[in-house]
Amino acid sequence: MSRWYIVLFIVLLVGNILVYQAIFAPNILKVTVLDVGKGSAALVQIPNNKTFLIDAGPDASILRALGATLPMWQRKIGAVILTGTKSALVGGLPALESRYHIGNRIDIGSETIPYGASLMFDNSRIKIISPGTFTISYGTSVFNISSSTPAGVYISDGQTVTKN
Repeated sequence: MSRWYIVLFIVLLVGNILVYQAIFAPNILKVTVLDVGKGSAALVQIPNNKTFLIDAGPDASILRALGATLPMWQRKIGAVILTGTKSALVGGLPALESRYHIGNRIDIGSETIPYGASLMFDNSRIKIISPGTFTISYGTSVFNISSSTPAGVYISDGQTVTKN
């Protein structure tokens, strides 16, 4: 009987920690420009724990890059936003779809969603300027990302953008 109480205590403790993390977690936007070789891919994580991928890189190297960035249990990506049709932007899509559950696929540059269109995700706005080039607005801060942006993690609290 006392083992049952210990297990119950541990479950309640873990539950409390997760609830407090969700309530008191900092309200930040995180953009990770992924190193996928001669291609483009950026992972966007907005404050409510939704995850978006902008472009899928040239090949299956996107899986390695995501594996190093996301927790190993996360196999869901809310949306994949493709900014063009070149293989450097979409070549990794088949490998990505084989490993991750993708909520939506959004193709930019068509008559339906032309370049310059803005996509709203909670308190953040993504504007695709051209293939591989986009801006992300969160609060008063703006990220300008292109294929020449160095790989790394960029974080915004709504006021400033810092690179980790």
